[in-house]
Amino acid sequence: MTYKKKTCEECRNQKRKCNGQSPCERCYKLSLHCAYIVNYSPTDEEFIELAKQGKLLEEVESLKDELAHMEATMSNLRDPNIGNSPAQTLPSLIEDSDRSVSSTDDGCISPLTETDISYSKHPNKRTKRLISFGGDSYVDVSKCNEAKGRPSWTLTVKNGGFCIDTHVNTYSDLYNNLYRVLQVVNSGSRLPPVVTNCVREDTLVGALNEMFRKKYGKVHCKNVARSIQIFITPSIPDVDTMVVVRSPENIKLTTSKLIQAYLRCQHLQQLAIHVPTFFRLFIDAGSSSAVMAFCATVCTLRCKHIVSCLPSVSLVEYGKFYFERARDALSDMFDQCNLETFTTYVFLAVYTSAVGQIEDSKLYTEMAERVATILKPSYSTAYNTKSKSLIHLQKKSEAIHFKRLLNYLHRVETFVEISEAQIAALNSGETRLPFCTLVHSNEGEWQAADDDSVQEKWFIKMHSYILLLQRAVHKASRCAYSSDIYHLVGLIGHQVEMAIFHWYTKVLPREFRLSLPLFDSNVGCEKFYATLERECAHSAVPALTTLAAYEEWVVFCQSYLPKRLPQPENEWKLLKTCWDGGEVKDESRVNKKWIKRIEKLLELRRRINFEGSDQEYLATIEAVIGSSEYHVQKRIVMLGIHASFNTVRLARYLRSRSGDCYFDMRILINAWQLLLTISKVQIMMPPEIIELIPRVHKYLRMCLAIVYDEVKLQPYQGQVSDYVRMMEEEFRSQTVKDDDCDCVSCPYA
Repeated sequence: MTYKKKTCEECRNQKRKCNGQSPCERCYKLSLHCAYIVNYSPTDEEFIELAKQGKLLEEVESLKDELAHMEATMSNLRDPNIGNSPAQTLPSLIEDSDRSVSSTDDGCISPLTETDISYSKHPNKRTKRLISFGGDSYVDVSKCNEAKGRPSWTLTVKNGGFCIDTHVNTYSDLYNNLYRVLQVVNSGSRLPPVVTNCVREDTLVGALNEMFRKKYGKVHCKNVARSIQIFITPSIPDVDTMVVVRSPENIKLTTSKLIQAYLRCQHLQQLAIHVPTFFRLFIDAGSSSAVMAFCATVCTLRCKHIVSCLPSVSLVEYGKFYFERARDALSDMFDQCNLETFTTYVFLAVYTSAVGQIEDSKLYTEMAERVATILKPSYSTAYNTKSKSLIHLQKKSEAIHFKRLLNYLHRVETFVEISEAQIAALNSGETRLPFCTLVHSNEGEWQAADDDSVQEKWFIKMHSYILLLQRAVHKASRCAYSSDIYHLVGLIGHQVEMAIFHWYTKVLPREFRLSLPLFDSNVGCEKFYATLERECAHSAVPALTTLAAYEEWVVFCQSYLPKRLPQPENEWKLLKTCWDGGEVKDESRVNKKWIKRIEKLLELRRRINFEGSDQEYLATIEAVIGSSEYHVQKRIVMLGIHASFNTVRLARYLRSRSGDCYFDMRILINAWQLLLTISKVQIMMPPEIIELIPRVHKYLRMCLAIVYDEVKLQPYQGQVSDYVRMMEEEFRSQTVKDDDCDCVSCPYA
């Protein structure tokens, strides 16, 4: 019998010869959809229908079994013999009171660990009792026995990475593994951090975690304020200043020197302008108000290259001169909304804030923001253009210049807001944390232009990577939960440490980081500085990214440590004595510290909607606080000390570079404040840290020396501010005459 070839539908419609393949030769060449129609006989159709009916019957039987299991479960839940679990004698403060999907912060389903296990009665089936975190749990033995026959998961290393073989081949295997995972969750185990980050954990620990993160941002703000206060000099009316030579040739030469000195180093740190656009629009066009305001701002910067152009004693008068010229030029065009007006307003706002004229700075800032609101729509369109014509490329460059100026204005405005506020005001619960908000928002994102230099593109990438680090640390701090403060801090520290290590070793390109160990200050000075000279010869970016990693850890460690030793009358073990039902009836018997603490505890109680009695709340708070007051996480403090030591060494290296001025006082103040705090509370430290106290004092002395040297670059001939004097007094209170550092690893550090 010969086999008759079938014809596809395309060949049948076109009446062409078909070779019967799938796809056929003609359809393959013409890229047509090749389809064959199969005609079933009545016998075949009857067989297919019977198979479908059999499958439906199997599904009906499966549904009946599920319904029977659900009925048995419901009957167990309605059993009146259910007893209260011992863990439920107190109202649950470790479980979230918000159990609905709509009540979670992020709109996520409540975690499985929040299910109240007091309603889980011993089932009628043959079960096995488990030890759980929150109470008794039971697992179906039949399911366990069924699972024993399946192969276990295996972990192997392949191609330099970990590989887990789950042996999941069918949906049945997948459902069985899911059942076992859910049994582990119901038994009280914690989900991995990556999973818990997507759900809401218990209310009390969540509130404590939020309070800790808020303190982290508060420390950031305080350190920024301290670094700015160092350069706030007292008002001295009788300072001898040089007279500005106002001849056009001299002003033109001085202006050119100031601009070149700024572009040499400070520009890469600030990235406030797009250099080709700035030259094309303002400098090449002749006298411009933007250039005058820009030079006035340059006169307020602390840079040895600027000081080499003009003596520090004359920078004040030259700054006033450029400011008056810019203001006079702006008075004729203040109502024009263009890029020159916007640039002028921005630099006038920066200058007035630098010289302490805060009210005038706010007015210039408001004017700059009004002009920016008008210009933003047109530049947003030009920013996204794809055209390569000269006009469109120039418009895009102007858009990049506009965005950089706007970022610079917001950053300077934030620092002014921090420095203007009193440090004590940051303790208020209603105080906004502008610096923390700034670094974790969309500010600081720069777009590289095609005509940017290689160094500019490097620094743009560096700023982007640092922003990734700050957000990774902020996210990692949310991934830790514990039932008491001591372990909570340890878990948060572990998450932050891993985030920093991952960013430094995996996210940063090799040319953006140092080859030195990250948290190890025992590297000899000769090797340390030789490595810096070799790996930072082309750019200081590796040192700056390393300082950014140290800053995150130092601020975290400083947030965790107490500012000073607690007084005997303020120890937390006296909480029960001062509690008195959460009310302070006799303020003469309780000091202000305890009044403030009780107010915070009552506010925390309202925040988590605790429904128990006062004594039950007190018992839970005591369990959470525990004995953490006099216990420190040794690893956190030790890494903080190493990070502070290396921060000071890197600061000394940056100050020794002749080609640039990348030293940032804020970074040094972070290290100073942590080392000073450790010295103040050294009685709480373990022996391994107490042995390093002489070396801590040595590095504190280095910090003071650097501060004095930097103040000399200030106008008014290096007049020392009040805050620097306070730093010196604090340092003297922590040192003794016979204090000496015998560290072998850093004899010349």
